[in-house]
Amino acid sequence: MQNCVDRVFFSLYSVPCQCFLPLAPNELILKHKKDILVTVFLTVLLGLSGCVPVPSPAPPSDANGNARLDGLPLDAEVLAEPVTPQLEQSGGLALSADGTLYFGNHRKSGVVGKYALGKNKEPENFIDLTEWISATGDVDLRVEGLRLDDENRLLIAEAGTGKLLRVSPDARKLEVLADSYDGYRFATVKDLAIGANGDLYASSPYSGTVYRIRPKTGYVGILNEDLVRVEGLAISPDGKRLVAAEPDASRVVVFDIPDELVTVSSWTLVDFSPSGVEPRGLAFDEKDRLFVALGDRREIRVFDLEKGEELVVYDAGGTAESLTYRDGSLFVSGGDRIRRLRLRD
Repeated sequence: MQNCVDRVFFSLYSVPCQCFLPLAPNELILKHKKDILVTVFLTVLLGLSGCVPVPSPAPPSDANGNARLDGLPLDAEVLAEPVTPQLEQSGGLALSADGTLYFGNHRKSGVVGKYALGKNKEPENFIDLTEWISATGDVDLRVEGLRLDDENRLLIAEAGTGKLLRVSPDARKLEVLADSYDGYRFATVKDLAIGANGDLYASSPYSGTVYRIRPKTGYVGILNEDLVRVEGLAISPDGKRLVAAEPDASRVVVFDIPDELVTVSSWTLVDFSPSGVEPRGLAFDEKDRLFVALGDRREIRVFDLEKGEELVVYDAGGTAESLTYRDGSLFVSGGDRIRRLRLRD
């Protein structure tokens, strides 16, 4: 920048001009219209000297003007591609490190299917819960939330009977981790999330409750019971926050997870209420960006967790109910297929 200033004042003294008269060393007097001419003259000289700042190019943006953030692709760059053959229905999702995709309600309600990505094989049954659990009355078993723990055991939110289940990797052992609180059975459970210390969090839409379960000790308690038909859950990558979706209230809320086993209040991250958008499934990537599935709107919206700002909107390629993220790919269930959005190469 100093070179630019030197070149400008060199031009002032070396270019003949009737507008300036020497008064004293390093001083100039403008005879006519001093302020305007000085401004124009200096601007021209800056241009001739090559010192005019060139603005940095604007970052790429999507159709709504949202900028690319840390390599997050724009909406036009992402195509939702089917990764499974046509299914009877697709429910909750979980993806193992070896590329095995688990999904709910394969061929019939209450069955967890599995599919080896990239193997060109047909999906198969992993476990049929109707062979393990008896439903009462006109209740059907229904697989909703799915997660894999650090021992590759599959955790299941079974909505029909309101049970949280854990299944061994070979599907030969099934455990009921929780199905009641304070002597009353869960009306239902929709989704679950695994905390950094192994605690589980389960959403119960009918009561608007988020339960906290500690399998190691058998503890079952309430994290919050003030929500409206809470559904999707996700834990932030640092394990400090739990995010919950409330479709009926059209909002996404956040809980700061306490170390103590106490109830806490939520704060609103995203409020869709003016538009009536219904958030469903949730997932985080490794950079704390929150992906929100919007059901029949066939959209995935991405938000900055700290600011609550919308970053980009992706076409989900179909109904978007449940999400899971791994290694740069977002998997979406809903309708008769599971789709993948590649967010990095």
